[in-house]
Amino acid sequence: MRFRLYVIKDPEEKPRGYSLKGIKIPLTTFCPVKASPNLLGYDDKPVYGRYEEYWKIPVCLLILVKPELKRHLKGIDYFLIPTEWCDVHPIFT
Repeated sequence: MRFRLYVIKDPEEKPRGYSLKGIKIPLTTFCPVKASPNLLGYDDKPVYGRYEEYWKIPVCLLILVKPELKRHLKGIDYFLIPTEWCDVHPIFT
C-alpha cells in the first residue's frame, strides 16, 4: 500500500513567498524526523523548538507535484514540512 501527504495548512506561506497548502505529495518515508538542535530549515536557520516532528520530503517530489516551486527550491535537496500541517492518506489504485 502506498501513501501520500496532503498539506492542509501552511501558516508560513507569506514570509516564505509561496504556499504548500493543498498539494498532495507521494510519501516516500513512513517515519517523520524528530526535531533536533542541528536540524536546519530551507533557509539554513535552525527549526528546533517550533514543531516536534517533520516530514522530510525530497524537493524533486515537490517540484513534480507543483512545478512552479522549482524557482523557489533551487539548490535544496529536502524540504521539512511539520507533521501538524499534514494529513496522511492511502493511495487507492
